[in-house]
Order: sequence, then structure tokens, then C-alpha cells
Amino acid sequence: MEKQMQDKGKNYIVGFDLGRTYAQISYVTFEEEEGDVYNIPVCLCKRTDANQWFHGEKAKKAAANYKGTLVDDLLTLAVRGEPVQIEKATADPVELLALFIRNCLANLGLYNNDVTVKALVISVDTLSERMLEVLNRVKESVLKSFEQVYFEPRMECLFSYTIHQPKELRCYELGVIDLSDGFLKFYHIRLNNRTKPIVTTIDEHVDKKFSIPAEFSSIMEKDRYLEMMDEKLSVIMEDFLNNRLVTVFYLTGKIFEKEWCPKTLKLICHNRRVFGGSNLYSKGACLLGMERLVPGKEAQDYLYLGKDKLAADIGVGIMREGKQVVKNLLFGGEKWFEVQKEFEFMPGEDGKLPIVITPLGDKKQRVVLVVLPAIPDRDPKSLKFRCLLKMKSANELVVEVEDVGFGEFFRSTGKRYREIISLN
Repeated sequence: MEKQMQDKGKNYIVGFDLGRTYAQISYVTFEEEEGDVYNIPVCLCKRTDANQWFHGEKAKKAAANYKGTLVDDLLTLAVRGEPVQIEKATADPVELLALFIRNCLANLGLYNNDVTVKALVISVDTLSERMLEVLNRVKESVLKSFEQVYFEPRMECLFSYTIHQPKELRCYELGVIDLSDGFLKFYHIRLNNRTKPIVTTIDEHVDKKFSIPAEFSSIMEKDRYLEMMDEKLSVIMEDFLNNRLVTVFYLTGKIFEKEWCPKTLKLICHNRRVFGGSNLYSKGACLLGMERLVPGKEAQDYLYLGKDKLAADIGVGIMREGKQVVKNLLFGGEKWFEVQKEFEFMPGEDGKLPIVITPLGDKKQRVVLVVLPAIPDRDPKSLKFRCLLKMKSANELVVEVEDVGFGEFFRSTGKRYREIISLN
């Protein structure tokens, strides 16, 4: 149950895991006090003929008592972007999602004047271009009073949670069984202790056919169905564990609050440590927020290469003391949507800009020559360009080049050139 924080005047770091079905909230202070709010249904209910909104369990109860219109699956609706019909009017789904998030945080007292949120980290399943657009609108709408707001994919939060556990829980390989969104996802975490920093990879497996309904027509039907799904899950896990040195398992999702899968548990608990809880991602998000503000040893000792990270260093070839050298501007391991670099340069006589791509772990460089826009009646030595490097996705580099003129001698022609380079 949500409740107001009792510690006034303290600085909080908050992790908010925004799932399709449930949200989880974790918070810590610099005094190492912490807390969690579990399994908040991601829904709103507008009271009939009144501007009163309920969220979470109160929304479900209000709708069940015929007091209003229930809107659930808010995250999916926001990403889809289509107006939502509520009574005789339509509502912006992103604004509905913002209202839900604000109400969740307000119930914890995070908008009180004597509470400071130093960092809020919102975790979601994946950070697509559209998802980032939605979350940035939410940030502008209801999160401006917080000092720092970050968006992270769940796998990044999972990585953060893992490396902050005791050393014996992060030695070899780990597994995560996730049923928090009603269908099966499981993750294989591998830590390469032979590298410095320790390179960590997470493989995701999704099986939407493996799903567990929220409701059943009878207890007997539920028992039969769960027994069948236990059998299926044990087969999947047996195949997954074959020839793998998995020493730790985490189970997450409301369904794991009850022991419904004895056969699977017997299998994965054999010579392994198994932990269950719904705050895996929100706690990881919280720890990420702490690392952003006060970087610790764990962040230095481990490097996570996820699908939202650059897998290569990106730089330009420049002349120095008569030799061409590489100056790296974007660095592997950083999130693609957080990096960009702008610089000015004078081109060589060939009229090309060498973009140098160096994959991590593979020092074999690839050079892409970007042909610069031709400027009539200008000597090559009088050319000067501004270049912006940014990422369109984790694997697509955008190069934008613009003529900036040459001091008082030549004005800018305004000519621009744009090229997209694949990192693969």
C-alpha cells in the first residue's frame, strides 16, 4: 500500500518501474534508509460526471462499483498515441500516463515542499524512439520539480541490481524469470571476470505464448492451468540450464508471491540460490540513480554492453604533426540516445571527412569517408564546416555537416549535408 514518506527534509533517490500491468516504486536516502511500494495497477478511473481521478487499486475498485470509467494498459495507449474515449470526451493518452505517474509519486509525498528528489529513474521494458518521446512529454508535464530525471531500459536496471549484490551472487552466470507483464521473459546474465572492467551481457528471451491470465472462472480451472504451465516452465528451464553454470536465479512478477510452480522451483533451486520479489527493476533503477549522483566502485569495475549501448568508439581522422590520428568523440558503452558531439573543422584537399568506427573488443577500425558539400568559387583552404555527430539508433550514426563561412572573408552559404552510417 502506498503511503507518505515520513522523513521530511531528506534527499531521496527514486526508482519507478513502469510495466504494462503493474508499476513498482523503490526509494533510498543518502542516509541509507529505503522502502518499496509493490504492484500498483497501471490504470486510472475517472469518476462519472466529476473531475475526480483514482489510480491503481482504488481505480479498479471504483470501476468495479460502477463509479466511473476505467482506463488500463496506460503505457501501451500512450505509446500508440490514439485519443482515449472517456464518457463523452476524448483524452490524450500521454497526459493520462502522466497523471498516473504523478498520482503515484504524490501518494508518497514527493511533491511536498520539504522533500527533495535528487534523482528519479523511470525504467521501462525498452527505450524506443517513440517511448523516449512519451517519457519526455511526461517529464515536461509532471516531473519538472525533481532535480534529475532519467529513463532506463529494464535490462540496464537489472545489470545495476546485479552488480550491487554481494560478491558471491555475481560470480558466474545468473538467470531471471520474469512474469510481471503476464507473459514469460527470462534473462541470461553473464559476467566475464577475465576482462577489466568486467564485461557483462544480458540475453533476453521472450515467449508471449507462455501467459498466465489474471483471472480464472474457478479455483479448479486455475489449479489445472498453473500445473500445466509449471510443467512447461520446467521444460524451458531444463533446456536453458543445460551446460550452463547458472548459480543464482531471480523470480519477479506478482504471480511468484505464491508457490504455484513446485516442479520448476525444485529444478532451479538445486545447488543454486533463488530469490523472489517484485522490486527487481525498481530497486535497480534506484541504484542507478545513486550511481549517477555518486559513482561507486561497482560502476567502475563493470561494463554492461546492452542493446541500448554503443558497441563502438566513433571518431574522426585528423592531421597532427603530419600524421593522421583518430580523435574519438562518441564512446562505446554509452547510451546511444544520450550522446552527441558538435565540432568545427577545416577539411583537407580531398574534401572528405574520415569517420572512424572502432568496435569494442575488436580493434579493427573501419573508415567511412563522408563527402563534404561542394562550395563554388572557394579555395579548399578557405572552407570551414560545423559537424554534428549523433545517433539515430544504437546502430545508426547521423552525420550532419554545415558550411559556416570563413570569418569576415566568406559568409556561410547555408549548405548542409546529412548522411546516415550503419555501425554494423
